Amino acid sequence: MTDNVMFDPGIGELVVDFNNFINEVYSQLMNLRTIHQKRARFKIYSAKIEKYIENNIAFYLGCLLWAYYIHNTNKSNPKDIVGNVFLYMSEEQKNDYDYMIQVNFMENYFDSFERDMLYYTGKKYLIPEEWKQILSLYMEFLEKNKGFISAKTTNDIVLPDKLKEKTILVDINKSIQETIEKKDLTLLLNISKFAL
Repeated sequence: MTDNVMFDPGIGELVVDFNNFINEVYSQLMNLRTIHQKRARFKIYSAKIEKYIENNIAFYLGCLLWAYYIHNTNKSNPKDIVGNVFLYMSEEQKNDYDYMIQVNFMENYFDSFERDMLYYTGKKYLIPEEWKQILSLYMEFLEKNKGFISAKTTNDIVLPDKLKEKTILVDINKSIQETIEKKDLTLLLNISKFAL
């Protein structure tokens, strides 16, 4: 039996940099001259944008599930967390670190995407309520843990209130390992009901 657990079991390698991707998409749109060109280009990108939103939401869910798993399976015998890169930041970096920037960007983009889908494609699109719930839960998780700049052991993890009250009846570790093996974060959304 090992005395430590990984901060990231391997799902971090599967997440995409959503903020940079979106900024690149809209930069390209702004460089187009006519609304016809913009609509055509947005239609091409819209499926990819939706897929990347789904990917990031699944990543946030994976983080929540992994935290729940390592926190609860090691309650009576806390273990060291290995691989938390935030522990090695300088004090200046910690002070400047905005751990909410990515999730705030995602939350703000939800409304923009729904509006832009209607404007550029003529189709009404709504972000799934489940995705909004996962993002909200993850945002609470980040706030409670202050971006994990001090998380050294499994006892340092503070779960969102909703997860504290839950008993998740699914093999989280197995689900996460299958996700990593198949390189598809969205598989985790199949078990989201256990966390929500």
